[in-house]
Amino acid sequence: MALNIFQTNNNSSGFATKSKKMARMGAIGAFFITMAYASFTCMFTTDTTNLIMAFSLPMACIVFYGITYTKISSKTIYEILLYFLMISACFTIFIGYKINFEGNYSVLMMVILNLTLFIIPTNKKLAIYFGVVFTFLLVTLLLSAKSYSFIWLIICLFLFSFILSFIITMQRRNLIRTIDSNASILKSIANTTNDAFLLVDYFSKEIKDANERTSKIFNLINSKDLIKTDYQTLFADKNYIQQNRTEIKQQITDHGYFNDEVLFKTIDGEIFWGYLSLSPFNAAKNNYYLLQIRNIDAKKKYDEKIAYNSEKYRFILDNLDEFIYLANYSKGNIPDFEYVSPFIEEIFGIKPHQNVSQEIQEKVAQLYHPEDVPKIKKEKDQFFSDKKAAVFNYRVKPLGKDKYIWIQEKVFPRLDENGNIIEILGILRKKED
Repeated sequence: MALNIFQTNNNSSGFATKSKKMARMGAIGAFFITMAYASFTCMFTTDTTNLIMAFSLPMACIVFYGITYTKISSKTIYEILLYFLMISACFTIFIGYKINFEGNYSVLMMVILNLTLFIIPTNKKLAIYFGVVFTFLLVTLLLSAKSYSFIWLIICLFLFSFILSFIITMQRRNLIRTIDSNASILKSIANTTNDAFLLVDYFSKEIKDANERTSKIFNLINSKDLIKTDYQTLFADKNYIQQNRTEIKQQITDHGYFNDEVLFKTIDGEIFWGYLSLSPFNAAKNNYYLLQIRNIDAKKKYDEKIAYNSEKYRFILDNLDEFIYLANYSKGNIPDFEYVSPFIEEIFGIKPHQNVSQEIQEKVAQLYHPEDVPKIKKEKDQFFSDKKAAVFNYRVKPLGKDKYIWIQEKVFPRLDENGNIIEILGILRKKED
């Protein structure tokens, strides 16, 4: 069975179908009640007219049941139901009037009248039913030979049942409005997002519902085309779920959901990258998966392009006759070197693959010419104070070498929104003696 949880542009056919089913169930219940009523009526009267009226009620239920299979709208069917209930109540009251509201029959009559109050779906229809039936009941009671105390008792019982039924119907209406409002909010959220949402049956793997965005992501005319299809057919590799079952179970156990970047395919067979979020849940005594799929094909291709360009730029930087570094200062005063070019070996004698740890940095500090250390310290302090690009000239003796070489170092700071240095790009090159 398809579910209409995400769809906002549905016509009323789904509701109409359910309404007619409810009307059929009501007709079946009414048939047994009216049949029991007609049978009990035989105990109180032998009048042919009375019996015809009594047994016409279950026959009317059969006719009404047949009407629910016609093309008559649900609204019209429920209007027919209201008329049927009013006529049935009047028949019941009239039979009671004919037998002067005999004691036991009066009890049966009030049971029928009061039960009917609780099955009328809306306050408006309930008020119409009560107005018609109450007027007819009051007139027949006043025309009967019954005492005023009996009349007062019957009227009070019917009024009490009406008031109670009216309150219950109002509460039911407010509850339905709240549910409809919440459902409308859910549908709006699901259909204003750029992601596809799919509701999948846990055991059958069938798609039970899909939001409107699904049609655009999978290039469908209507997202309903996916209903009752196996959700695994959406993956470029149909065996993706089976092959990753262990990882899926582990993530769900740890986090309650599963995330991954997955290749999907459209109805035309076009492959695209999607970000999948899969969450299991239980509702209405059924187990489901909620799939959220975001098309990240453009992002994925952009990332691949960036990675390709990054490799090209790295190739260029790695082959320059300059030592280039990028140091991150976002975590404090101790730099974290994100990039160090291979030319570091020519300047400091450090192997390119070595991690520029705190120990390596301390070793590099010992390579400066003693006469240049005070000047370097002063200039670098000034640089961190001014936070502007600067140039330093000093001598260092590379590890394993006997002679000092002159170095020119250019530094370029990058600041955050608060004006703090978060990165420094440094370019070091050898100078002629």
